[in-house]
Amino acid sequence: MGNASTETGVVLTRAKQGVIVRDDTGARHWCRIPGKGRLLAMPAPGDRVRFEPQTGTADGRVRELLPRDSLLERYVFGRRKQVAANMHRVIVLATLREPPVSPRLVDRMLVGAAAGGLDAIIAINKIDLCAAGEVDRYAERWEGVYPALRLSALAGTGMDELEATLRGRTSLLAGASGVGKSTILNVLIEDLALDTAAVSDATGRGVHTTTATFLYPVPGGGTVADTPGIREFYPVIEDVRELPDHFPEFRPRLARCRFHDCEHLPGSDGCAVREAAETGIIHPARYESFLAIRESLLAGPKRGRTASLNPPL
Repeated sequence: MGNASTETGVVLTRAKQGVIVRDDTGARHWCRIPGKGRLLAMPAPGDRVRFEPQTGTADGRVRELLPRDSLLERYVFGRRKQVAANMHRVIVLATLREPPVSPRLVDRMLVGAAAGGLDAIIAINKIDLCAAGEVDRYAERWEGVYPALRLSALAGTGMDELEATLRGRTSLLAGASGVGKSTILNVLIEDLALDTAAVSDATGRGVHTTTATFLYPVPGGGTVADTPGIREFYPVIEDVRELPDHFPEFRPRLARCRFHDCEHLPGSDGCAVREAAETGIIHPARYESFLAIRESLLAGPKRGRTASLNPPL
């Protein structure tokens, strides 16, 4: 496939009828995507591609999609949507106020990250809006399972820790609309000036300001992908039996169940996962999230009810 006229680069974002590719020198090229069937899959932000560069008389063209290390995707209206490829990890951004984000939505995004082969970190933003102890109570279900950063982008709290977390890695920043993704990136990356918007007074929900996933370089080396706000998340898991593996605190106990085909349901006899949830070794709210996600997976992506932004915390 390759020839003397092609180069390799990274897809920064998808644009109408094409993609923007950054080459090894940092230059950007607008490239068309070949017709249906010419590539194994459509390029996603973060994909490595071989392309013919844009010239003064012609658009660039993607010629080959290179192998992926990871892929984050989700179902949207029953269809698979690629979010980003080749990320090292997902940073799931959540807030208790303006807007209140359900931990169930966070759990779904964490499951989606695991299903895509990515590590995950939770970052709780706008802690300046919370009373003492609220953030700890919100985060306790993930304690000891995932790293959980505490941030206030406006006050600068925790931003040094977040910057250190991003350094030298390729990370995806994901969360509901209004949780402060663009504000955080504006603080981290000088002269970026992304559009930001306040939470809607009418609905209490975030207002979308990012319309497509885009990759940005971060200080000290590394890349972060900014993503559009997510109101609901349906993870791509083909076999519901794989779901328990995407809960890290379940994994050490899966082999301890009495029956090898245990479904880990409330009535499962000899289930080590259920027993751990009943005794508090596994946080009961995480076990409830598992049951809710399992139910929606069984219903299917066209009918399964996903966890939206505003269910009770």
